[in-house]
Amino acid sequence: MVQRIDKELLRKRAEHNDGELSSLKEVTLHQYDIEKIENLDVYCRHLEILFLQNNQISKIENLNKLKELKYLQLALNNISKIENLERCESLEKLDLTVNFVENPLDVAHLKDNEQLRELYLVGNPCARKEGYREAVITLLPQLRVLDGHEITRSERLAAAQAFDEIRARFEKEAREVPNSESRAQEELPAQAEQLEADTPGTAEAAENTDAPADTSEETELENKRRQYQTVKTPHTPAARLEAARDLAKMKDTSTEQKPAAKPAPVLFAPDGRVLQKNQGKWLYRFAITPSTITLHVELSRFLDTSLIDVHVERTWVRVLVKGKILQLVLDEPVHTDDVICERSTVSGWLAVTMLRESAAEATTAEEARRAEAKEREKAARAQRVAKEKEEEQAKAASEKQPRRPTATFEPVAAVDAGSIVGCAQPRPKTGIFDRAYSVAPADVPVGFEDDPDVPPLC
Repeated sequence: MVQRIDKELLRKRAEHNDGELSSLKEVTLHQYDIEKIENLDVYCRHLEILFLQNNQISKIENLNKLKELKYLQLALNNISKIENLERCESLEKLDLTVNFVENPLDVAHLKDNEQLRELYLVGNPCARKEGYREAVITLLPQLRVLDGHEITRSERLAAAQAFDEIRARFEKEAREVPNSESRAQEELPAQAEQLEADTPGTAEAAENTDAPADTSEETELENKRRQYQTVKTPHTPAARLEAARDLAKMKDTSTEQKPAAKPAPVLFAPDGRVLQKNQGKWLYRFAITPSTITLHVELSRFLDTSLIDVHVERTWVRVLVKGKILQLVLDEPVHTDDVICERSTVSGWLAVTMLRESAAEATTAEEARRAEAKEREKAARAQRVAKEKEEEQAKAASEKQPRRPTATFEPVAAVDAGSIVGCAQPRPKTGIFDRAYSVAPADVPVGFEDDPDVPPLC
C-alpha cells in the first residue's frame, strides 16, 4: 500500500509539537516510500525544515505556499527535474543528493530563490559531467556552497568566462542524448531473458494453469526476489519505484505467513488453584517478619521501571517484566490495600512488601482500643471541667449574698484547740485508665543515699 502524506501521518510525526499542525516548524517524513508531495501546503504552511529523503518522489510539487521554508531535504528520491520552487522565497538550503537530474542547466529554475546559499547535487548524472560546477556557479550567483565545497571569488570569475561554451555543449547533449531512463528500458528485456535462462523452472510454473491464483502470485514474487538478488537492477526512477512496490508486497506476504502467536500461559488450574510461573528464570526470595511478607526479585539495574508491573491478590502475587510472568503463591493471606513496591536504583532488585492479614487485624484492634480509651478520657475531662465550672459559679453566687448578723452566745464548755482540723473534702479521682504496660515506680537500689541538696526530678 502506497503511503500518502495525509493528516494522520503528519499528526503522528508532529508528536514534538503535541500534534498541532498549524504551528509546526519541522517535520521528518523519511523512509515512508512516499510517491507524491501533497497536503503540506494545506496543513503545515509555517514549515521551516522539511525532511523527505529516501522516498519515491518523482516530482517537486505543492510547495509553493510554504513561504517560510528554509531547508528542503530530498536526497535519495526519483527527481529528474528541478522545478516549482520559485515561490519558496525563504529557501536557504536544498539537498538533492542521489537523484536523477540530468541537465545541469535545470538549476536555472532556482535563480529566483535569492536566499539560497547551499545546494547539493552529488550522485546525480549532471554532477558527473564536465563543466557542471562552472555552470551551476554561474547560473546561481547567490550560492555560497555547492556540494559541500565553498565557492571562491576566483572560481566564480573563471566559471563566468567559460560558461557560454559549457552551456552550448549541455544544450546540444540535451537534444541528442536520450536520458538514463530510456537507456535502462532498452536494457530490461535482455536482463529478463537472462533471468529466465538462469531459472528453467520459471517457464513451466507459468504454463501450469492448474495452480491456484495466489500460488502464481507467490511464484511471481519469488522470481522477482531472485531477480533482485542475481540481476543488476538499473538505476532509474522507474526501476527504483518498481523495486519499492515489489518489496512492499513481499513484506506484506511475509507478514501474512508469520507463525501464529504463542498461546497465553496457563496461570490457573481447572479447579481454580493458582499455578506458579517463572518465565524469566529470575532469582527471588521471601523475607518474613511478624507483620509483613516481602518478595525480593533480582532484576537487572539497566531495566527501566516502566516495564515492570506488580499485581497482588490475597493469596498470590504476580510480577510482569517485559511480558514475562513471575507468579508465586503466598503461604498465608495478605492485606491487598497495604502493599509497597520499591526498586533499587543501584542493584535493580524489586521489593514488594505486603502486610499480613493477621497483623492487619491486630493493628486494627489496637487502634480501636486506643480510640475508645481516648474517647473515655475525653468524656472524663469534659465532666471534670463542667464540675469545676459549677463549683466556681456556686462560689461566686455565695459571695454576692449579704452576710447575716452573727448571733451572740455564751460558751457552755471550753473549746479544745487540739481538735480543730480542716473541713475540706478530698476530690474524687477521675480519668485514670488501665494500660497494658506497667506504671509501677522502679525499685530503690541498694545503698541509695538521698541527698537533700539535689532537687527532685519533675
